[in-house]
Amino acid sequence: MPGPDRELMQAAVQRIQKLSDDNWWVLHASCRLMEARAWVGPTGDRFGQAVHNYQHELHMMLTQAVTMAKDAAARAQ
Repeated sequence: MPGPDRELMQAAVQRIQKLSDDNWWVLHASCRLMEARAWVGPTGDRFGQAVHNYQHELHMMLTQAVTMAKDAAARAQ
């Protein structure tokens, strides 16, 4: 039977995974608009690159958060 600490860790992992799933695509629409040239010129190019960089950074952070949570849960078992 799982102990309360293990159950809490599993619940935390599930919450973190859900937050990751819910927020994974948050910048997708902006990236698509910039790819469709919604904003042109040098300023638009810089903004488009920044949005893509932020999306990449967000994906990396979400992946890391889920991985760290799963690793912590595995160690707690």
